[in-house]
This record gives sequence, structure tokens and C-alpha cells, in this order.
Amino acid sequence: MADRRPLDRNPYYVEHFEHFHRVLRRPHLTGIGISGCVGAGVLVSSGALIAISGSIGAPLSYLISGFIVICVMYSMSEMVACRPLTGALVDFPHTFLDPACGFAVAASYGHGKLLCFPLQPPSGLIGQLTNAGKLTDGAEAGANVGFIVLTTLSHCFGIILYGRIERVVMWFKLSLLLLVCIFTIIINAGGGGPRNTSYNANYTTHAFAPGFRPLGFGNVTGHTTLTTRSTEDANFGLSGPGGRLFAFLTSVTLAMFAYTRREIVIMTAGEAQEPFKDVPTVTSFVYLVPLILYPFVVFSAGANVNYMDPNLPLIWARNSGSKSPFVIAVESSSLHGLHAALTLFFIISAYTAANTALYTSSRSGFILAQTYMHDSVARTFGRTNNGNTPLAAILLCSALGFLTLIGLANDTYSQPRLTLGKFYTGSITCVYVCECVTFLRFKAGLDRLKALRIFSRDDPLYISRLFKSRWQPVPAIIGIIGCSFILLWSGIPPLYILAARRSSASADELKGPVGLAFDVIGAYLGPVIFAIFYLTYKYGYPRSYRVDLRDLTPDMYILEDVGSFEREKGEDAEELANQPPRVEVRPGVMELEAQRGGADANAAEDIAAELDPEEEAERARERQRQYVLDTLEMRQERTSRGIWREFWSYIISD
Repeated sequence: MADRRPLDRNPYYVEHFEHFHRVLRRPHLTGIGISGCVGAGVLVSSGALIAISGSIGAPLSYLISGFIVICVMYSMSEMVACRPLTGALVDFPHTFLDPACGFAVAASYGHGKLLCFPLQPPSGLIGQLTNAGKLTDGAEAGANVGFIVLTTLSHCFGIILYGRIERVVMWFKLSLLLLVCIFTIIINAGGGGPRNTSYNANYTTHAFAPGFRPLGFGNVTGHTTLTTRSTEDANFGLSGPGGRLFAFLTSVTLAMFAYTRREIVIMTAGEAQEPFKDVPTVTSFVYLVPLILYPFVVFSAGANVNYMDPNLPLIWARNSGSKSPFVIAVESSSLHGLHAALTLFFIISAYTAANTALYTSSRSGFILAQTYMHDSVARTFGRTNNGNTPLAAILLCSALGFLTLIGLANDTYSQPRLTLGKFYTGSITCVYVCECVTFLRFKAGLDRLKALRIFSRDDPLYISRLFKSRWQPVPAIIGIIGCSFILLWSGIPPLYILAARRSSASADELKGPVGLAFDVIGAYLGPVIFAIFYLTYKYGYPRSYRVDLRDLTPDMYILEDVGSFEREKGEDAEELANQPPRVEVRPGVMELEAQRGGADANAAEDIAAELDPEEEAERARERQRQYVLDTLEMRQERTSRGIWREFWSYIISD
């Protein structure tokens, strides 16, 4: 296998007959995408960003992180418009970059989503709902197990039921975001009665935190001087413009956690009823909605909660609050009882986000098993039941959801979950970097086809039937640089604290050396494991080679029919399974081979015996141009029905 060229290696849809059920319509795809995006990140964890960077620094952090992810998704939207196949997120680097990159993406994305599943445990909020504080270990373990069982059952009854559930959940979450904004505006305008907290001012005069202080500013007086050389934790930090910048950059990296689920719609491509029509459009809609809403939602919270409030969560402090900033704002008003309702809504939101994490992790595991694993693994975790549901992959991923219980072993500083959270963010950010690099290769192949006068991204048919991301390659480069910065900076704050406070003891208010070390490990473990996956597959076993631009032919960009690639499991399933593996033959590869000087001397000699190489190459290009023209003309224009009709289609099926 190591001697075969990358493009001769059969993707999963050639050698396997197991496929998903293509039944999801546009409202289902929209529901899955938005429901998976909105979870505990913006509703609960945003309080940590307010404590670090201030009431204005937090929404600006979400804005910058969102812009980086927008650039990534904008690039991926064009690729998924061309190839909306099952496991498209893995198919892109496998097809256009290097099969080793596809393996690294499949493995990192799969284990990343497995970590996201236990990172959304609603049990931590139940104690706040009942005013009982933190639940006992037994009660929290029971709640976690109950949520895992409920989540698993919701996936075992088929994708159409899950799609309908997420369609309803989408409206619940959008209404929840709107609700918290309205309540915070009412409270800020004085409609909630007199405020009963001492931290009811300084939201505009001190919009940014005065510096970087790991313990927060709740007990800081005007005479406190922050310095990294202080022997007391109370005075440890960075003040001045440098400290503000340090705190702001730290909050930008933390905000990335809330944006690392925008690609969920791309993972649904294998179950979309009309993938060419719906998946690219829904992908654009889903990543734009949170980008618009998140900064406003966090700004509304910051307008009512001071960064000095002791109830805000602090990442590096021993005694830290744990409440959502929206709950803090409501509790400080006269709207008694409303905080319990909000906490209940947040529990539902966190649970449904974990539900979507199980969906994406099981699909990623299915693709990983089918495409890259041994046949014995593929026959176990790469199979579906009679309803085209990957039950084995679902059960495996849900079993790993019991990682939530490790947080009960030693929940000091919530360390296990913080470490897993950093690990998850690093893994998914590596996937984003790889997808942006893949797009540059994707575009380079299109530029070569344009130079050969076959077809171009600027062609009206390409723009109207597929999708052209404008201003490229600038967005892809911004995505690479921005995500690389997130990866680099994520471990800088704990590493800085660890280096400056080497002599800190366990009795200090700050985290001890062990906790800080695990923060650093969690931040950089994701990129390290991604690199190990890539290097092992590329240089170890089975070895792979970078895809040559000359192998990127028009039929790789313009697919005639998804059904021709993905054979549905039917009466001939066993017959197909018993057949020997067949090699996928793409006519465009051999037709354009004559253009590759010296690539295959024997093939060139055979062609030259009949026709002049230039003449044969021109005929091949003409056949490819006609193929592209015929295929794209059969597609429906993306916006032929008008923008309002398209918007309505996200709500009601056509």
C-alpha cells in the first residue's frame, strides 16, 4: 500500500457499502448546527472572560475569535459546496493535501469531540438550581450517568428523530439568547428594581480590567501595586497597558472554546437529503448567526456585571465563583426567582450541546474506522444497522462520555475539566489550521485548471451553482495565522505564572505548580498529538505522499452525483461486501496525463503513436470543459428563489 500513489488509495465509499441515511432537510441541518453551537461556552464560561479582561474586553474577545473562525468556515464553505460527501471534513485534506493529513484530522477531530461531550456536563448547574451549592459526589455522578444514558438513547432511534429534536432545540436556544439580552437590558435600565450588590458601577469608566491578575480584582484596592516579583499572591500580576494587553489576548484564546463547533453542519453532509443544495447554504447561515449574537449577548452581561464581582469564575484562583454572569445580574436585581429559571435553561442548553458533541464524535469515529482502520475495526465500528445508524460508534463514544466522572476525583480549581477543555480547543484548532492549508491547495488546483482553460472559479456557473469565497487567499491565511496564535498563546498565561511563581506553595491562593503544569500540558497536548498522528501515518505505516497538483482533475471538484459515490446499502449489500476491493477510476486523470511532461513516458509514447500530444491534450481539455458545463447546468442556482425565500427555507422545508 505504501507504494501506491495517494489518489489510487480508495476512499471509504469505494470499498465499503455502509452509508448513512440521507433524510435530513434544511431545517434539520440548521437545527443541528445552531443547537451544537450554543452551549455552556457563552452562557456560563463567559464570566471568566469578564473577570479577566473586563466588561468590554470580553465581547471584543468573542468578536476577534469569531472573526478568525469565520475566515476558516468561509474557506471550508467553498470546499463543501464542491464535495458534500460523508465525512467531508476528513475528505478535504485526504483528497487535496495528503492522506496523512486526512488521518490526523479524523483522529484529532474524533477525540476532540469525545472530550467536548464530557465538557458540557449540566450536573454542575443543578446545585445552583436547588440553592444547595455543589452537589455531593454521588449525586453529581448519578446526574452525569443519567444525562449520558439519555443522550445515547436519543441517538439510537435514528437520525430523523434526532434531527426533529434539534430543530425544536434550535428555537429554544435562539429564544434563550434573546431572552437573556432582554432581561439584562431591563436590569441595566433600572426595570429590575434597586441593585443589591456593591459592584453596581464602573461598567463604563473601567470597561477594561486594569491589568492581568490571576486572582481577579475583587479584593484589590486603589493602592495595590501588581508586580511579578511579589512574594504575595495578592500583589501578583501585570499592571498598565502591558497587563491589559496580556489579559485581553488571554481572553481571546479562552473565547475560542465557544466558537469551535461551527463545522458541525459539514459533518452532517453524509445525511443531508439534498447535499449540494442545502449543506453549503446552511453552513454559511449557521456560522454567521453566532458571530452576530455572541458579542451582543456577552456585552449585555458585561453591562450588568462588574469584572470585580467575586461570584465570577476565576481560572487560576483557589476560591472562585462559579455562576453565570447572567445569573449574577438577575440575582442582584429584584427579579426574585428568575435566576432559577435561567439556570434550568442553561442546564438544558448544556445538555443539548453535549448531545450534538456525541453526534459529531460518533460520525467522525465511523469515518475513521471505515477509511483508515483495519478491516476488523471497520467491520465493528464502521457499520450501520438496518436504519443506517452507526450504533457501534455511538455506543463507543457515549461510553467515553464517562470521562465526566474524573472531575469528581479531585475537583480543585475544576482542574480535570479545565485541562480537557484546553486539550479539546487545541485539537479542534489544529483541524482548522489543516483545513485552511487544504483550501490553499484546493485553490491552487483550480488555478491550474484555469491556466489550462478548462474552468475557473470566476465562471458564472461556478459562482451561481457552487460557492466562491471572495478575497481568497486572504481569509484562509487569516485563519491559519489566527488559529496558530490561539495554539501558541493558550499555554502562555499558566506557563508565565508557573515560571514567575516557582516557589508558590499549595496553601497559596493561586494554583499550585501541579495544576499550572496541567494547564500547560492541556494547552499543547492537542497540537503534539495531531503532529504524532500525521507523522506516524506519513513516515511510519502505511506511509503517504502529498497530492500532486497535476492529479487534481475537474471531476474532483465537480461531482456528477453523490449517489454514484455512495452506494446505499440494499439487497446487494452482502454481494458488494464479498467482492474484492476495486480501484476508483477517474477518467480525468488519464485524459490529462498527456499534459504531464515526463510523468509517464510509456503512456506519452502510446498517445503520440496515434495523435500529436498537444492535439490529444486539447481534446481532453475540451471533454473536461463539456463535463463541467453539463454537470453544473443541471444544478439549481443557489439564490434563484430570492433571499427571503431562502431564509424561510431554514424554518420550513420546501
